[in-house]
Amino acid sequence: MMRRSLIELVLVVLTGVGHVTLEVATSGLKGAADSLNRPQHVYNLAAAVLWAAYLAWRLFRTPGLAHEWGFRRDGFGRALGVSLLAGAVAAVPLVAYGACQGRFPPPSTFWLLVALYPLWGLAQQFALQCLLTRNLRQVVPRLFFRILAAAAIFSAAHFPNYELMLLTLGAGLLFTWLYETYGNLWAVGIAHGLLGALAYYAVLGQNPGAEILGFLNHVR
Repeated sequence: MMRRSLIELVLVVLTGVGHVTLEVATSGLKGAADSLNRPQHVYNLAAAVLWAAYLAWRLFRTPGLAHEWGFRRDGFGRALGVSLLAGAVAAVPLVAYGACQGRFPPPSTFWLLVALYPLWGLAQQFALQCLLTRNLRQVVPRLFFRILAAAAIFSAAHFPNYELMLLTLGAGLLFTWLYETYGNLWAVGIAHGLLGALAYYAVLGQNPGAEILGFLNHVR
């Protein structure tokens, strides 16, 4: 158990290091570009496929692992309610900032991202909670320091976009605490997706929904 946890922990950190290295190599220290058409996304897709294959193998080999990870119905309502409430509180300064920047009301593509982003939020929370936080339990047994460590690593994976690093640091602290308290991955994934969609438009001033539509039109 300890050996596998350490191996997974090292591999997930190296995955993040690879993303940051590619981000700096292609964008310099200016932070991520607005376009979705970047080498980073090819890397992220390849990493996601490889991790998915490994995790599918683990699920096949270990009955009940999905429930242990947090893919569970029991306690979902309470966990989702608390996660959405916490997300709503966190959204207040984001909305205020976006309003000051003249970014409200958002374009119609915002609602497309609201509908789709919880899927990516779930994937990010799986990586953060199941691959990082749970494995950190073996080396950082104290909850407070484990939450800090997980959030710091999650934030560092978004270097050199300093705005995004600050946002993900806060999100990492909040959602890691919620996961460690309630153990429901669905709830934190949904809340992450909704809050993340808002952050893209209100704080980062980006329009990923339009990028998604453009990509889909190009494919067709």
